[in-house]
Amino acid sequence: MWTGVLVAFAAALAAVTSAFPQRRQSDDPSGYEYIVVGSGAGGGPLASRLARAGFKTLLLEAGDDQGSNLNTSVPGYQAVVTQDPKIRWDMYVNHYQDIARAQLDPKFVYDVDGAVFTTIYNGTDVPAGATPKGILYPRAGVLGGCVSHNALIWIEPHDSDWNNIQNLTGDSSWSAENMRDTYLNKRVYQWQSTEPTDPTIVARDVKLAKHLVGGAAEIGLGPNPLNALTGLGELLLVSPNGGYADRDSTEGFFQIPLIMTNGARKSVRDWIVETVNDGYPLTVMPNTFVTKITFDTNSTSGKPRATGVEYLQGQYLYTASPLSGGSGTPGSVSATREVIVSGGTYNTPQLLKLSGVGPADELESFDIPVLVDLPGLGSNMQDRYEIPINTYHPDDFTILDGCTFDLKSDDKCLTQWENNPYVLAQKGAYATNGLAAAMGKVSSTSPTGDVDLFIFGGPVNFQGYFPQWSDDAVKDHQHFSWYTLKAHTQNKAGTVTLRSTNPLDQPDINFNYFDTGTTASGEDEADLASLVEAVKISRGALQHFHDYDLLLPTTDFTEEEPGKNVTSDADIGDYIKQRAWGHHACCTAPIGADDDPSAVLDTNFRVKGTEGLRVVDASVFPRIPGIFIQSAIFMISEKAADAIINGS
Repeated sequence: MWTGVLVAFAAALAAVTSAFPQRRQSDDPSGYEYIVVGSGAGGGPLASRLARAGFKTLLLEAGDDQGSNLNTSVPGYQAVVTQDPKIRWDMYVNHYQDIARAQLDPKFVYDVDGAVFTTIYNGTDVPAGATPKGILYPRAGVLGGCVSHNALIWIEPHDSDWNNIQNLTGDSSWSAENMRDTYLNKRVYQWQSTEPTDPTIVARDVKLAKHLVGGAAEIGLGPNPLNALTGLGELLLVSPNGGYADRDSTEGFFQIPLIMTNGARKSVRDWIVETVNDGYPLTVMPNTFVTKITFDTNSTSGKPRATGVEYLQGQYLYTASPLSGGSGTPGSVSATREVIVSGGTYNTPQLLKLSGVGPADELESFDIPVLVDLPGLGSNMQDRYEIPINTYHPDDFTILDGCTFDLKSDDKCLTQWENNPYVLAQKGAYATNGLAAAMGKVSSTSPTGDVDLFIFGGPVNFQGYFPQWSDDAVKDHQHFSWYTLKAHTQNKAGTVTLRSTNPLDQPDINFNYFDTGTTASGEDEADLASLVEAVKISRGALQHFHDYDLLLPTTDFTEEEPGKNVTSDADIGDYIKQRAWGHHACCTAPIGADDDPSAVLDTNFRVKGTEGLRVVDASVFPRIPGIFIQSAIFMISEKAADAIINGS
């Protein structure tokens, strides 16, 4: 579904920066049919669909609109945007609840007199009085949610993701064929354009080309050294989204499709703006942090019925924002039909629990009146595991010449991106997300038989998330990383629990990695084994770099992480357990069978034991889907809209 690359850039920029009408003073606050809480991958498309079906819909977003902010538009700024204080929410999570073990990760963050401090922990250089915070998990408070600050990568889910839900619920509408044909091809692709990374950009940098050809060679697809660059160009035209038989289990060397048009990010935020500007009955209230769902407890069914929400209005209210500190202005609004919560994997359970829906014992411990006892809410949390191999060259990658990643006047790469069309690499490095290509592999422990290792290569020093991680990743132009994302992980032991009854406080988030998580059938060992394989594959790709020295002479490199002394499977495994991270948290309000006591939602996204209340976001999955999660969330957003509209 590629869009044409010759469309004028001016039109794309106008779409990205257009303003949208906010709530009008004449709007009747009691006249909304649907209230959607959260404008990200789940809530944004859903609210737009409801409005386009003629329903008066209110979309509440804790952040504001940053569509005119170049950080959200330039693909090359996909790391920089996560540091933008106007957008970011800095969530802190625990990989291990054993604090001594957690501190072995050099990304571990401490609070020192109100400021964060990151150190390589060795027992001596943690400042006195430092308070452990955990590992940074970047989130976004902005129109479009995390889709406005993510890495733009677009990989369609696997059939097994949908067939699993069909099998759990007995609902044939979840079949992979229906999900793909109806909600992806006919719905999502109606408004979401995607484009591949321009393969001609790679030809500008011999070192980068050698690394990528080495990756292709490692998985058995490497072009002959005599026509390396030509062969690489052909390989980079292969999409991981296929259109070929056995796509889900087919290994390969792939281009990276991105959610952009003419080399600029375009996605959920733009679909919302377009819906409003086209006159559909969608009202957007930015800077509105929802604190509670209100219920009618005297409904005829005996079930509490969601009637609206209470909120605080003001900028940067949530404590995860680096600009937080305000108290906000209280308000409330009602819905005549339904309230749909799309706050995401962390905030959706937090809001439901504060509203009296969740595990009774947890709510009672905070003196919250229990409306509905849902013991599974906030458990079952899952995520990817990610790990890199980082190398250092003594000279720069030429593809990054002039790139300062800072929006300043001397950022020559930004000038090139702004002034040129998206064709034949004229927009330069910033028309990519910095990851040029990926190896796709089926590990020996893949639980589904699908590709479960995506190993991305790019000229960046990516080591995971910590304060100012983006600055560190691009502080020089001499690093290259092969970076693994492990799909179909099997750890389901993560939890999101309340820290307090203050809705502006972050919840307590524990992932319980590896041997502290799901272990009953060796799931932790299988996940770890696949990541050890990925590190070996990455190192094999680095070795193939030298296959092309005669044809393409360049400087050599040094492996910095894990380093030459980390070689045995046991040592690599220990390194992974200390350093791995993730950024696709999901599954904390899972859909399940009617007789499953741990299920939170029914097959139509309705919160069990309630009326007029649904959840539509990353938390709804019973099992983590696919490779990159945003495409799956877009699809369930469209499916939920269908269920609501048809049910209405």
